[in-house]
Amino acid sequence: MTAPAAVYARAHLDDYTLRRARRALRTARYWWQEAAAPLSYYRPRECRQYARQALTDAARLRRQFTALRARPVRHVTREQWAHITRAAGSHHQT
Repeated sequence: MTAPAAVYARAHLDDYTLRRARRALRTARYWWQEAAAPLSYYRPRECRQYARQALTDAARLRRQFTALRARPVRHVTREQWAHITRAAGSHHQT
């Protein structure tokens, strides 16, 4: 007998993804402000690199959120969620 597939409520995943994207944007804003600070402990180049990484994460999470919202179902299986996450991460913006 096979184990039942893990099922997630889409509304929960929507909320989870949105919170992570907002956190990534807050992180990016923090690092951009830190890069502009005259007496920062960190190097400006380091700060800008961290900010760019946070913006990249936010863009990936936005693609993930969009793909999730495109599904007309109320529940998503673990395999579907893994596919959405992989597809959002493998997409390279130019």
